[in-house]
Amino acid sequence: MTAAAATLVAISAQTAAQAAPAISVKDAKSQVDADRQDAATKTEQWNQAHTQQMALQSRVAILQDEVARQEAQINTELDQLGQIASAQYAGGEIDPTLQLMLSSSPDAFLQKAASQDELTSNQAGLLQELVAQEKTLQREKAEATTELQQEQQLLGQMSQAKSEALAKLKHAQSVLDGLTPAQQVAVNGGGGGGYGSVSSSGYTGNIDLTGISSTARTAMLAAMSRIGKTPYLWGGSTPAGMDCSGLVMWAYAQAGVSLPHSSYADENVGTYVPSLADAQVGDIIVMENGGHVGLYAGHGMLLNAPEYGYDVSVQPMSYFGGIVAIRRI
Repeated sequence: MTAAAATLVAISAQTAAQAAPAISVKDAKSQVDADRQDAATKTEQWNQAHTQQMALQSRVAILQDEVARQEAQINTELDQLGQIASAQYAGGEIDPTLQLMLSSSPDAFLQKAASQDELTSNQAGLLQELVAQEKTLQREKAEATTELQQEQQLLGQMSQAKSEALAKLKHAQSVLDGLTPAQQVAVNGGGGGGYGSVSSSGYTGNIDLTGISSTARTAMLAAMSRIGKTPYLWGGSTPAGMDCSGLVMWAYAQAGVSLPHSSYADENVGTYVPSLADAQVGDIIVMENGGHVGLYAGHGMLLNAPEYGYDVSVQPMSYFGGIVAIRRI
């Protein structure tokens, strides 16, 4: 009996130890929310770098095509000079200037050719074309090299932002793993609420869509249709999952407007709205030092994809950091 009682006490102690969290639910919620919010900010930094990197890739591809075209043009002009040299050789002598032009690299020739004054008009015309083509070629090669270096830097930033975000999420999950299921619900609660709904017959909640443009109305109806249904997702921009700028981009895409997938880039879209007092429902609100964005829902509320662990929701703007920009599409 004594051994059995001791075993029962030990099992009970183990169960109690497992049930008791290392920190309070309040502190756990604070840590998890902070980690998730920081991860969401890092996601937007990744989105910003990714958007810039894609633009640079397009720019570099254009530059590389132009460099190839310029090189082909220079080769064509050198071939023309070669034909002139062949004609002169058939006559018994090659002009020293042509020898210089054909035997040297374009760089070496162009440095010396300015001192030559015995060019024929035909040779002079080809020389001018070569000078212009070579200058353009060198400039474009330098631009392509610079932008390739910038692209590599952006790739590094993207990798760092993603690693930091994943580390934050891993820490948040470790905090949650130390809680009981009921406590996990308490920590995760409140994210999927919402401030209105859309029924099959139209909007029935309390976001007033009157008096705004048809574009903003279409975008808002699209975003409202995702309330409580679409979870926050890294880099997401579809109804299956969205981050904050992904929601804004997707919503306005339903109205035929193309926006960047970046809260930082959203600071410059559309037209400037001077203050919240001037804001209309559907305006784009950038907050958190540029790290968060959503759609204004009126009455100080923001329709947004808040952070990891939450669905698209309408929440008080006071939940987030100060306003960086208000833009109207």
